[in-house]
Amino acid sequence: MVGKGTYRTKEEKARIVMEVLSNSSTISEICRKYNVASSALYRWRDEFIAGGTAAMDHGRSTAEASLLKEINELKGIIGEPAQ
Repeated sequence: MVGKGTYRTKEEKARIVMEVLSNSSTISEICRKYNVASSALYRWRDEFIAGGTAAMDHGRSTAEASLLKEINELKGIIGEPAQ
């Protein structure tokens, strides 16, 4: 049985989230089945969905674009040409 603070692998989390998304059981049933808090399960689901959306983005990630912008701004400050 999984207790408080027990580590679950990303594969376990994904499998549980896929069960949630399949609508084969209610959130409450899945929480009881895997001994997971509903708040954790909702967080996993949201992270899973957000990650799935990011996987569909073939361009630069938001973080990468933000870092590139910052690098170019800093280069402008020190007088180097931006990329």
